[in-house]
Formats: sequence, C-alpha cells, structure tokens
Amino acid sequence: MKTDFDIVVIGGGAAGMAAALAAWKKGVSVALLETEPYLGGVLPQCIHAGFGLHTFSEELTGPEYAGRYAESMQESGVTVFCETFVTSLASDRTIHALSAEHGEFTLRPKAVILACGCRERPAGALPLPGQRPAGVMTAGTAQRFINLEGYMVGRKVIILGSGDIGLIMARRLTLEGAKVIAVCERMPYPGGLSRNVVQCLEDYDIPLRLSTTVVA
Repeated sequence: MKTDFDIVVIGGGAAGMAAALAAWKKGVSVALLETEPYLGGVLPQCIHAGFGLHTFSEELTGPEYAGRYAESMQESGVTVFCETFVTSLASDRTIHALSAEHGEFTLRPKAVILACGCRERPAGALPLPGQRPAGVMTAGTAQRFINLEGYMVGRKVIILGSGDIGLIMARRLTLEGAKVIAVCERMPYPGGLSRNVVQCLEDYDIPLRLSTTVVA
C-alpha cells in the first residue's frame, strides 16, 4: 500500500474531491481519506435538483453532481481510501488512520487539506423542551433515512426551523405520503431561500408558522 504522498485530503465530499483533483492536476501525489464507503459526502442523500450550475453549467441532483466528481476521481491519479477514519492529526502533519481494508496505518504528507464538512447537532444537543425520546430527529437524519435507507420516518410531521433543508424535507415528506402539519419558525421571517419557500411549501399547501416554536 502506498503511503508516501505530497498532499492528503481528509473528506470526500464535493470540496474534498475538487481540492484533490486540483492538486493532482498540478503534478503532485495526492491521497483522499473518506469515512463513508462512497464519495460525495452529503450529496448522495440530496436527491433534489439545484446543483452543478456553476461547475458543470447544468442543473443536477446531488447524486448526479457527486457522480460527476467521482468519475473524474476514478480517471485521475488520486489514491482514494474509503471507509477510513482519521484517528489523529499531529502538528507535524502525521496522520493516523483506521481503514476497513488496510487496518491501522500512518501517512506523513507535506501538506494536509481538511475538507471534513460538518454534521448537524444531534437532538440531544439542542435546547428542545420535553422528554420524548423517539420520533424527534434532525432534518439531515430524516433525509438520510428516506433517501438512502428507504425508511419512512413518520406519517404526521411538524418541522421546527425553516432553513433550506427543513423546507426541502417538508416537500420530500409530502411526496412520500406524510402529512406535514406545519413548518414552524421562531423568527418573524423564513430562514431559507424564497424559491424554496415557494417550491417546497406554497406549491404543496404546507403551512409556514412564523414567530412560532415548540414549548413542550
């Protein structure tokens, strides 16, 4: 297994793949580490359109957008380690990683690019009132369950927060047959894009309750 690389990219989403490809095109040796068994980060679960206009000059779904980058990765000389978790990153850029295929290994590149993205705060870390243990989840978790795992998360749903992912999931749940009672937003204005308010809520007659939150 090759372990001598000029650059190691940690994270295999769109940013990580773009960084890895850009570095490889400059003639340096590059490795990319990704915890999931596939590349794309969160994109494979974002099956709605709206990606790729600036990069590929056409509107793509999340999986299509990730697939374009993944194809370029396959055609490149970038070494990809999927199902690989970075356990430590030292100040001298020494990387300790654990891989499903290769076990524990160490990399000492000349440079490290962090493209780890972010994760939603879990329900336990949010100031949600009440003690209900089940049926409360983040929008991203619901999205993954429905779009990747094939599980319906509920038949009657209230969405707390009107950011874009909440608006998109309101539409997705409706299309899957759920009754979205309302999208509640504590601010006096929606948090997502105006087009998503129209396309995801108004077009499907989903109520948007502004200046409203959950108290119990």
